[in-house]
Amino acid sequence: MISACAYVDPSITSQIKVYTDSPVRKSALQISIHPKGKQYRPLTAYFHPFVIQQQNSDYMHLSSSFAAIFHGAWTEEQLFPILEFQPGTPYQGLSVALKTARRRGADLLILGMVPYFYAGHTVDDTAITIQLNIYSAGNGNLLWTMMQSGRIEDKLPDDYIYFRHEYRLSEGPFNKIIRDIAMDMAVPLKAWLPAPDSNYRFADNAMDVKANLTQVSDAPDDKKSMGNDLPAETTDKSMTDGDKTERPQINGVNLNIEFDFNKTTIRQKSYSLLDALGEALNSDDLKGKSIIIGGHTDTKGTDQYNLSLSKKRAESVKTYLVNKWGISQDLMEAVGYGKSRQLNNGNTSEDQQKNRRVEIRLVQ
Repeated sequence: MISACAYVDPSITSQIKVYTDSPVRKSALQISIHPKGKQYRPLTAYFHPFVIQQQNSDYMHLSSSFAAIFHGAWTEEQLFPILEFQPGTPYQGLSVALKTARRRGADLLILGMVPYFYAGHTVDDTAITIQLNIYSAGNGNLLWTMMQSGRIEDKLPDDYIYFRHEYRLSEGPFNKIIRDIAMDMAVPLKAWLPAPDSNYRFADNAMDVKANLTQVSDAPDDKKSMGNDLPAETTDKSMTDGDKTERPQINGVNLNIEFDFNKTTIRQKSYSLLDALGEALNSDDLKGKSIIIGGHTDTKGTDQYNLSLSKKRAESVKTYLVNKWGISQDLMEAVGYGKSRQLNNGNTSEDQQKNRRVEIRLVQ
C-alpha cells in the first residue's frame, strides 16, 4: 500500500513513479538502569549538550544541534515543568555538569552521549546511536541509562508492472531519527513522572483540603515511593509500543496564599487558609502523611529570580505549619516552580494572584 503522502509522478508514455520518504528504522530501546517505583513531584531538569564521542574536532558543533532536536521533542512532551538547555556549553566532565545543574536549581542532570553517527545526507544511509544518562543533581546518583540506535537507509526501488516505487532520503535525516528516539525514551519517563500541570482544585476550608488530599486513587500502594533520589537497579530490558505510559496520579490541592509583593512574608489574611491546611494535616486521615509544598509565582521577573522566590515562599508555608500546627518538618518538602506553570495568562490582579499559588501534593 502506498502512503497517501507520497508524491506521484504521472506519465502516459512511461512507467508511473511513486516517491515516499525512507522510514526511520530503530533498534529496541534498551534501559539498563532505572528508578524503582513512581515519582511524586514534578522535577526540574538541566539538559546538557550532547557529548560527541567520535574523535573529530569538526563534529563538536553538532553536540548542541543534536541536543536541541532532542530537547525540543521532550519540551513538547511536557515531561518537566522546567527543562533548561544552554547550547554551546562545552562538556568538562560529569562533576562540572552536575555543579551547573545544581547552580541552575535543577533536580536532574540530563546528559546524552553519541558514541556513533554517520551522515549520509541525501546520497547514503544516515545513522546515530544515543545513550542518555539522567542523574540526581543533588547527590550525583545515576537514575536512568537508556540507549537506542536509529537509521534511515538508502533503499532500492520497488519495481511493479504499472508503477515504480522509489524511496527518497530526507534532507534532514538527523532531525527525524533523533526526534523518534526522543519520543521512545519519553515513554518510560512518563510512567515514572507525574504530570507537571495537574489541574488541582482551589480549597478554602479544612474540609475541602482534606477531601482533595484523601480522594481515592487507583494507584496501588506498592507502586508508590517518595523523593527524587530514588535507588536504581540494573536490569536489561527493552520498551515496546504496548508498554503502559499512564502518569502517576497524585492527590493535591491549590491554596490561594497571598504574599507581600516581591517578598516571602505571608499576608495575615491567608493565615486562616493555612490553618485549614494545618487542621486537615492533623486529621485522622492525614496525620503522619508526607506532603510536598510547591510554590508558584506570576510572570513578572526573570526565571531564576522567580524560581528562588517561589521556593522561599514554600519554605515560609512549611515554617508556619511547623510553628503553628506542630507538623514535623521531616514530613514536608518545600519546592519552587517559579513562573513555569501558569494557570492563566490574564493580566488582571486576580489572574496573577491565582498564579501566585501554593500547591500541596500528597506523597503517600
